[in-house]
Amino acid sequence: MTAAEQTKRSYEQRPYPGPDLARLVGKGGSLPSLKWMQAIGRPDQPEPDRVLVAGCGTGVEAFVIRRRWPKAEIVAVDFSPRSIAVARRLQRSAGAVRPITFLVADLTDPELAEHTGGRFDLITCHGVLSYIPEPRPVLTHFAACLRPGGALYLGVNGQSHPATRLRPWLERFGLDVVEMKDERRLRELLGLWDCLHDDGVRDFASMSASYLASDVCGPHFNNWPMDRWRSEANRCGWEVAGVWLLPLALRLTIERGNHLPLFPAGVGELAERLDQARPAGFHKMLLRRAKPGGLDLEFGRNSERRLRWTGLYSVRFVKRRGSGRSTAVLRCPIFNLRLDWPLTSGQVGTLRTLVDFGVFPTGWQSHWVRSEASRRILWLWAGLGVVTFLE
Repeated sequence: MTAAEQTKRSYEQRPYPGPDLARLVGKGGSLPSLKWMQAIGRPDQPEPDRVLVAGCGTGVEAFVIRRRWPKAEIVAVDFSPRSIAVARRLQRSAGAVRPITFLVADLTDPELAEHTGGRFDLITCHGVLSYIPEPRPVLTHFAACLRPGGALYLGVNGQSHPATRLRPWLERFGLDVVEMKDERRLRELLGLWDCLHDDGVRDFASMSASYLASDVCGPHFNNWPMDRWRSEANRCGWEVAGVWLLPLALRLTIERGNHLPLFPAGVGELAERLDQARPAGFHKMLLRRAKPGGLDLEFGRNSERRLRWTGLYSVRFVKRRGSGRSTAVLRCPIFNLRLDWPLTSGQVGTLRTLVDFGVFPTGWQSHWVRSEASRRILWLWAGLGVVTFLE
């Protein structure tokens, strides 16, 4: 039996993430903020009309998206008939105003666009490609499903994902991780593991056996660093528009004044370099279709002409006594960030226009791109998600 067949068998035996819809949806699922997806992936565009949830399992992410975008047409697919049956049953009990279309479909099928109807504004694929031995064809199929101007959210395992070490560790104690059973011995070992990894991120001892068997101890994993995932995406014509952890990681470098060696790396390369220094366990990325010569939204000489306000931050201007400068206080509730930037009066005026209308006014370059210090502000704002690029 191949790894792909074993993975399919595992999820058919143990539908993920389980039938406790109320609890899972109440927690918001595991997707990052949909507002972030919209602001970074689809700037200047209205809420999506059509959304594809690729690898939906029992449907929790589709239900979360339905709650956020009640008017959108949502199609959710999974290769497990049993998971789709659970999702449909949950939907009937929930009584959604606009039903979600749940379909049995394989993401590796070249006819995925035909099966789903294609023409999607947003595709979400969370925790799926890490378990598909060859993810590149799937990324190509996603491109065929997308409308112009659409975006792909991708959640995939990183280099430090616990699956890299936990499965062989459990096997050393004689546990059968393929046919994992919820037994006392398993809980004892997981308790020991949690004790030795007391970082507050995961509590494996309290997780269900079905989750552990599929997501942590499954037959195949692509636990890749950011540069590998970025390379795979680039080969299929995608560019990295944003990475969920990037604003928080970049903020740490700003606080200590260590960010200067990173300039002028584009969003994708910036996330890659930070991941190389401190590998993540999971990557949450937003991808857009790349135009020739425009991969990864690099902060090139002319890229500032395409900057757009994301709306993820609020802005308050504080006048500094005895000077012609003001401080722009930017706050982002999604990341719980506050950023203070001293600006000239000309920068304040153009920034007000950017906030009010989403674009800079004519002649703004004279205040922002003549000095490297000003260009660095725009570069940092792109990494932090204050602004994004628009082709």
